Amino acid sequence: MAVQDETINKIINNPNDNYVTKRILTTDPALEMWRPTLSDMFIQSFSLAYRDVQLNLPPEQTLSTYLEHSFNTAWSLVKSGKLQLFIEVARDSSELVAGFMCIQPKDSICYIEQFVVHPDFQRMKIGSNLLKAVKERYNLIWLHTRHINEVAISFYAQHGFIRSDDDDNGSVYPIEFPLRSPDTYLRMKKIISH
Repeated sequence: MAVQDETINKIINNPNDNYVTKRILTTDPALEMWRPTLSDMFIQSFSLAYRDVQLNLPPEQTLSTYLEHSFNTAWSLVKSGKLQLFIEVARDSSELVAGFMCIQPKDSICYIEQFVVHPDFQRMKIGSNLLKAVKERYNLIWLHTRHINEVAISFYAQHGFIRSDDDDNGSVYPIEFPLRSPDTYLRMKKIISH
């Protein structure tokens, strides 16, 4: 089991006074309370993002069932402690969740497994706040995004992420992190100098 630091539910200072980022650990009794809200947000957000594109799903699988399965897989990893959960909530109502991020840490490196901002809260610095919380903790951030997700690619590029190839600049992609097909996914990274 990973060593847990003293940041349980610690509010991370954000430039946006209306929202705060919280890190929720598996020991938090409220963890399961967040599940339905985050699941709905995940499915709603990605349903909108992928509504006009072809994802090449198996014939028996709908976009909704694919997204539900993807969320459930990530959620089981959160509950097991393999992924850490950060949520962005309204300062005056911690029940109003604007976004969340699930990351897999390894030493000073992390992998962003899931990153979602509710459609009603996009372009309000919610995603930037979540990224800030991770940048404060890690020196290198990895992620995958679909080639067809131009909005996500643009967002990451605006935040200094660059396309990553297997042999670039000696930045080793840890074997513990997920592998994704380069035909479908673009691997990106951000090096942070503290």
